[in-house]
Amino acid sequence: MTRKEIESLFKTHYAQMYHLALTLLFDESESKDVVSDVFASLLSSKVVMRADNAKAFLLTSVHHRCMNVLQHKQVQERFARLLAEDADPLISDNTVEGQMQMEELIRYVQDNLSPLAQEVFRLRYLKEMTCQEVAEALNVSRQTVHAHLKQAVENIRKYFNSNSKAI
Repeated sequence: MTRKEIESLFKTHYAQMYHLALTLLFDESESKDVVSDVFASLLSSKVVMRADNAKAFLLTSVHHRCMNVLQHKQVQERFARLLAEDADPLISDNTVEGQMQMEELIRYVQDNLSPLAQEVFRLRYLKEMTCQEVAEALNVSRQTVHAHLKQAVENIRKYFNSNSKAI
């Protein structure tokens, strides 16, 4: 597709695509991002799209991307719940014990994770960036970010669960 054809599709279908995304995500910013991602993928790839099914293709693409965003949110919530379940509710970051645990966590991350996994973990949990932002900052795919986070969290949980008696 040419750039002009994509611009024409954008002008014609943006409002409907945005409305669908907003209906599914309930977030204006994320909805705009999803629609932008669909058009960015059209610009960067050689998608063959017939003129008679452009609207259906674009709306289906938005729907799929929204489902991916929602699935990603569910994964993040599961990670947060898993970490919260393992945390001692009596120890918070404001206590000496909480600070010691945080220092131990930082040491563990530095000593046991690859440099890329360390940076992914740092950006995601300490800088509170989204996985997409981390992927863009490190010039890696979002799947790579998810894989490193999953492995890091699993390793950290195993370590702290096995050493919880010593703390």
